[in-house]
Amino acid sequence: MKRRSRSAMVAAAIVFAFTFTVQSASADGPGPARVVPVSGTSALPPGCGLPEGDGYVLNPNTEVQPMVARDPKRPWHLVTMYQQDRWNRYGGNGTAGAVSDDYGATWRPSADQPAFSRCDGGTAANGGDYDVTTDHWVTMTPSGAAVAASFSLSRTGETTAILVSRSGDGGVHWGAPVTLQRDDDPRFFNDRPAITADPYHPGTVYAVWDRVDTQANGDWVQPVYLAKSTDDGRTWTTKKVYDFPANSGVIGTELVPMADGTLLIGMHHETTTTAATQVVRSTDGGDTWSAPTLNVAAPFAVGTKIPDPDGSGDPVRNATLPLLAARPGGRTVNAVWQNQAADGTFHVAYARSADNGKTWSAPVRVDRTPTGSAAVPAIAVSPGGTVAVTYYDFRNNTSAATLPTDFWAVTCAADCAKSGSWRERHIEGPFDARTVPSTSSGRMLGDYTGLVSTGSAFVAVYGVATGQAANPVDIHSATFRD
Repeated sequence: MKRRSRSAMVAAAIVFAFTFTVQSASADGPGPARVVPVSGTSALPPGCGLPEGDGYVLNPNTEVQPMVARDPKRPWHLVTMYQQDRWNRYGGNGTAGAVSDDYGATWRPSADQPAFSRCDGGTAANGGDYDVTTDHWVTMTPSGAAVAASFSLSRTGETTAILVSRSGDGGVHWGAPVTLQRDDDPRFFNDRPAITADPYHPGTVYAVWDRVDTQANGDWVQPVYLAKSTDDGRTWTTKKVYDFPANSGVIGTELVPMADGTLLIGMHHETTTTAATQVVRSTDGGDTWSAPTLNVAAPFAVGTKIPDPDGSGDPVRNATLPLLAARPGGRTVNAVWQNQAADGTFHVAYARSADNGKTWSAPVRVDRTPTGSAAVPAIAVSPGGTVAVTYYDFRNNTSAATLPTDFWAVTCAADCAKSGSWRERHIEGPFDARTVPSTSSGRMLGDYTGLVSTGSAFVAVYGVATGQAANPVDIHSATFRD
């Protein structure tokens, strides 16, 4: 949770124009998903980045942890951002992105990338002079602009910063980054931004993140910071908006605007002895915030490893944090998070609010994983109210030498607060998760994946192992319907 726990937690694409289909393996799934590749081998300059050594190991040609956004007025236009060339510790050498103009059927690389690190073209002059970059998030405004956020830092974590970059043409070309917060004092540690364009107030964009403050006496606090733009992501103001007592705080903040002007922030809260999934509300534009309206005790701290089904001592990294999705124009908001069962396995918990986040249903498990863990849930909701959740699981694991892993989706059109209302479909796999990047806290499938509704379908963007030694991990996109 604190900076030392986070350090234990973490360390332009070639696009193919063809499409292939992966048949559903679920008995009750409504049909196959259309799966296409988004990335290929690394397009970063050869030899960019710091050399390996002193325990730092590079995973070249790996793309991990994508986020995806949809143009609110042109639902066929999508943009995705992800890490390129992951290190075993903090972050990756650079950023990669791609855009689609056909609802995710095909993708092409962005013409350039935000200068979030030196490998991305970052310099002291343009504000991107950082060793590594991670935790990319992207949103699209009603004007059609894309705005991306990054956690950029020195490789050791002594310098940390939250950056944003704007693309006026929807993710094809990117402007110089703007610094929302930078700290060169290792007492402070900025972490895990999320960025959201307000669909009801054109021009307004929010970014939220947490910032560890380690006190001289050894105590720590991890408050929420918020930056706001009212000119479509060009300029920003930053302030601390939610504080905590000593030795407590949050990570994994995400802000979601509601149609009536309410703002919600979902987050994972920890003290030295407890943890919880929480949601807080603001009805005055983010100036003041409520006590948590969703407050579900979690039996694990961030960084608790997902157990390897084979007991090989090669677990899967667990840094998945709560995510929210609101039905457009309505009062209903949905939340998912990763929950740990009594047997130590992890599963997908879900709750919903029908009154703009004031009250919440009792949490239910929605993954259909028959044995082992379900990992890295993502959530989206269609204009009609259908909710989709994606996740990885290990039900097809059969051997200690490999870790067969599949990507799944569940959907619900009504009575979603009942576990039995969710239908499952197979998206892709199995692939061997033993070949995804190794980090200090386990194999990195990702801390999140991307998922959006395009109106009539859902598009997921996620990482898979390829089985190719020279190009071990790629980003894929899948389109599926309820």
